[in-house]
Amino acid sequence: MSTDVPGSSSPVGPVGIDVRQLGWIRPLVGDYAFDFGRVAPLYAGDPSSPEAWRDAIDRRHGNHLSTIRIAQVLGAQQERRGAPPAAREAAARLGNSQTVAVVTGQQAGAFGGPLFTLLKAVTAIQLARKVSAEQGASVVPVFWVDAEDHDWEEVRSCTVLDSEFQPASVTLAKPEGAGELPIAALMLDDRIGESLAALAAALPSTDSIHVANAPAIPFPG
Repeated sequence: MSTDVPGSSSPVGPVGIDVRQLGWIRPLVGDYAFDFGRVAPLYAGDPSSPEAWRDAIDRRHGNHLSTIRIAQVLGAQQERRGAPPAAREAAARLGNSQTVAVVTGQQAGAFGGPLFTLLKAVTAIQLARKVSAEQGASVVPVFWVDAEDHDWEEVRSCTVLDSEFQPASVTLAKPEGAGELPIAALMLDDRIGESLAALAAALPSTDSIHVANAPAIPFPG
């Protein structure tokens, strides 16, 4: 879908980034995206090939390993967290042996972490829908949060753009056990309210922003 840009007479579509131009990107990533033949022996199939997707789906269908227990665990998590119906339905579908999954993930991070974490999740959803439509299969996107990470300093803050499009960092107060326990085992205290208020103050105004006094909650919540 094209988008009109203010001050421009021409619509523009999605803008891609050639990762090979980023100095910190490993050559493997560039080859995977632009010259798959060079790294093909390392993977089960070319992600740009519909035939490779069909082969992967057929392999899953031929594997009779039960996923019912996984679906039950995920369903219980979704219920505790008040997940929307679509998420609960997707978790339930994982219990069907004919369902395949598009999986990605990222370590836990304050308020979701870097923007690319959200983009990875959105990409998984879009790819699952695309493969489902093209292959006529039941495909569920799965985002795995690596909450066993112990590196509190790496995940304790996030950076957002304020109303002036300048970077603003918001940092969580250090809870007991930070740096020693897995992130999933940490319990945020009432000081989370201060961080929420700082986040609300940094973000541009929207139709409504409400920050309530938050009780102690597990991280990442």
